[in-house]
Amino acid sequence: MRFIFTYTVQFDEEALKSSEEHYINVEVTNRQLKLIRGISNIICEFINIPELPMKATAWNALREWQIKNNISIAEIPKMPIGKGLNAVKEIFSIGKRMIKEMVKDPIERNEIIIDIVFEKAFMFFLKYYSQNRC
Repeated sequence: MRFIFTYTVQFDEEALKSSEEHYINVEVTNRQLKLIRGISNIICEFINIPELPMKATAWNALREWQIKNNISIAEIPKMPIGKGLNAVKEIFSIGKRMIKEMVKDPIERNEIIIDIVFEKAFMFFLKYYSQNRC
């Protein structure tokens, strides 16, 4: 039996709407798309963020990472394991920062919950990665 605890994080409605408007396409493989959707769904389940702003945040985090590193995320699976995992962790950190920018009071409490949820989501990724070597 699987128990899911949902945390109530208070989000700024304007920030959520703004994130939806910046929904940018990023080129990914079908396998990566499924993984991104799965991770986004896990985060949505745990912190009760609407699906569209979460998807937009995921894509924007991927886009920001690509611009910062001048490389497509499609190249991550071709990287040495350590470098690839660091790239994914960096993308998670960018996404976490973006989500934290959308919370409202009590900010400190909400940010702690977001930290926990993103760590759980990263653990999900590591489990997936060890099973599938994406």
